[in-house]
Amino acid sequence: MRYARNPQVLWRSTSRGPVLLGPDDETPQRLDGPAAIVWEVLDAPLDPSAIEDEVAAVAEGLTGVEAAILELVDLALVVTLR
Repeated sequence: MRYARNPQVLWRSTSRGPVLLGPDDETPQRLDGPAAIVWEVLDAPLDPSAIEDEVAAVAEGLTGVEAAILELVDLALVVTLR
């Protein structure tokens, strides 16, 4: 399974982290912590181990990556590809 940014999400990268507007959201939200880094590395679909590797290259020792992926999926900001 691979994960990808939901193409229906509008977003911009800012100095304080990515700001996203989900397909069913009325208000944009700013990501921070592991979720922000996961979003940034998902510029192409990746499997979980590749996401871990990309995040480690940016923020070595960061924990909570798996939880961040699941949170982004729950918020419909990231989709799964089979």
